[in-house]
Amino acid sequence: MNAVVLLIAGMSVCVSVRADDTYVVGGLGPTKFATEEVQDLVDLLREEIISELPLGYDQEKPLPEFTARLYREQVVAGTNFFVKVETGPLRFIHVRIHADLTGEAHVVEVQIGKTMGDPLEYF
Repeated sequence: MNAVVLLIAGMSVCVSVRADDTYVVGGLGPTKFATEEVQDLVDLLREEIISELPLGYDQEKPLPEFTARLYREQVVAGTNFFVKVETGPLRFIHVRIHADLTGEAHVVEVQIGKTMGDPLEYF
């Protein structure tokens, strides 16, 4: 990552510039459309994701949809996946999944009340 520092009237302003979609260890990668592999990960952890939803969020009946739409990756000791999942018409959740270096994956956190326009950010 290239960094440019500007000195203006005694103030320092640091601007980060990314020339491409390369990953920075510890930083979030770009938002991408969900792949088949990301959908497979969401499908594998579906029950764990649903168990993290609050009561009243369709826990007692099957969700009409459970489709990964967008995702971002963060390379750490393994990989964090931040996934936007559509759970019904215009109804979205954000799911943070951690896959360790052995390939074992688990749900870290789920956020509800999201829209398609809400950015996938670290949580």
